[in-house]
Amino acid sequence: MAGSPSRSRSKTAPHIGGETASWAPIKGETLSWRIAAQIRSALFAGQITAGERLGSEQTLAERFGVSRMAMRDALRSLEAVGIVDIRVGAKGGVYIAQGNPERFADALAIQLMLIGVTVEEIFDAQIAIEVNSAELAAARATADDVAKLRALLDELRAVVQAPSGFADVPRFTDLSLRFHETLVEASHNRVLLAQFKALRFVLEPLHHRHTTAAVAERVLAGHAAVLACIEAGDAEGARAHLHRRLQTVRARQLMMTADVAAALTD
Repeated sequence: MAGSPSRSRSKTAPHIGGETASWAPIKGETLSWRIAAQIRSALFAGQITAGERLGSEQTLAERFGVSRMAMRDALRSLEAVGIVDIRVGAKGGVYIAQGNPERFADALAIQLMLIGVTVEEIFDAQIAIEVNSAELAAARATADDVAKLRALLDELRAVVQAPSGFADVPRFTDLSLRFHETLVEASHNRVLLAQFKALRFVLEPLHHRHTTAAVAERVLAGHAAVLACIEAGDAEGARAHLHRRLQTVRARQLMMTADVAAALTD
């Protein structure tokens, strides 16, 4: 039948179990990497999808042409990095994992630190992500997005203008970065949001150690101005204002980092 799924694939199209992909025998010492490469390729090609059952450990070992022990080791590695879920019970087996932005953000943040990204690189990335997000947010933000941003701005103002004076730097830093993240979320672009979630881990200690009452006042004013542009649907204004603000923050952070480095070498 012309519409039959089994006939719509080419004769050489790979398929397995749920019958969307097939695996080539694995040889060599890098089993986990080679298996992951095949699964990744099948995922990008649309041959397998999140939540799809690949089969049991035994059937996968047979299809990859490896021992069950080798397959188990490979699957444990794949599970550790979030590529597969291994389930037990009546509906057990190996499944392609569901997407998890929080897990991705945590792993990416760790890798950024391990490769030794510089302060300059961190702020360049923040500018690239947030400036585009502000422009998109001005066009796409919902009433709920604006309400969340407004609530965070009110909380920030309460911290800055506390009767006893500005003192709670950790709370201010957390709220400010939550404002930034909510702004990126309002872009309704999941790629930008996933990247910012990772960057937030790296940004937090940088902002925390350089926040003073004067800095907090400037941050509060900057957030209010960007929010006003987003509420007005002024995409160009939101983009331009945030770009100026982040460039100023970047310059100040780089200057302070250079001062610290110079003091340590004196």
